[in-house]
Amino acid sequence: MERPETDSVDEDANWEALANFVEYSGINRDRGDRCRFEADISFRSDRDVDERTRVHISFRDDEISPVRFTEKGDLNPVHVHTEFRLTSSIFRFEDGELQILGTSPKVGQYKVRITPI
Repeated sequence: MERPETDSVDEDANWEALANFVEYSGINRDRGDRCRFEADISFRSDRDVDERTRVHISFRDDEISPVRFTEKGDLNPVHVHTEFRLTSSIFRFEDGELQILGTSPKVGQYKVRITPI
């Protein structure tokens, strides 16, 4: 797995990747500038998890973690991350999916792929 450089986190680029992903996927925003949709999640780190669950994205400035997953099966915050911040992860929009890369003391290096269904 390629090692993301957390020093190179670009919050503006992360917002752009998130917005491009939502627009490309045809995901609707509600009046509160939030999105909810079902997706296949692939979480890769020391622990690998593949799960289908609901994803919540918020474009509000007051959100601490604008991307989060509903807990399901092994997609549990005890074992993996289920919330992601634009200031500590790298967000990419590639091949129709949102990718989130980072490193944390909890799971080490991680890569998440979100593919809407």
